[in-house]
Amino acid sequence: MSASLKNMSILVLDNESRIAQMITDVLNKLGFPMSNLVRASDGFEGLEILRKRSVDIVIVDWELLPQKEYLDLAENAVVRSRWGDLPPVNGASFVKCLRCSPQSPNPFVPVLMLTAPTKVNHIMFARDAGVNEILVKPIVAEDLARRIVQIVEHPREFITCTEYRGPCRRRRQAGPPPGSSERRRKEVKIIRYQAA
Repeated sequence: MSASLKNMSILVLDNESRIAQMITDVLNKLGFPMSNLVRASDGFEGLEILRKRSVDIVIVDWELLPQKEYLDLAENAVVRSRWGDLPPVNGASFVKCLRCSPQSPNPFVPVLMLTAPTKVNHIMFARDAGVNEILVKPIVAEDLARRIVQIVEHPREFITCTEYRGPCRRRRQAGPPPGSSERRRKEVKIIRYQAA
């Protein structure tokens, strides 16, 4: 890894402390100093960390559940919090809150989501929530490094429109379909994100 990548700060969100420790150990072995690696046990704690310190990349688990707030959350409960309609009660809602909440500490921070295998709907939902990259478990160090390099060295344009806010979901930079370029130009605001 290049020296610029090794100086990046990474926030790891996972309910299981041993999994979060394993991810930070892998990142440390890849060359990221432990002082640049921060862990959070749920989305609420993750957002508080993002309010207090600058982070270059967030790694979040799909299965993230609240640990301190809403411990007895019923399956169909309506959750009220200072995050309004977007409380970070799981991995995907954390990303949605991060991207869309008016109180978001950094809506543009790149997000890498970890998900279980054979969960295609999770991958599609995560993409639509605004993640930059998805990594299917079990975690392999080379794949994790590859996704981080992809996020940093090949950033996608950030899209803001009424239905979506996050990195462009198109992998290749193909032009818009014939006849749609004017419509897209009027409705979508594109923001170029540069990692610090």
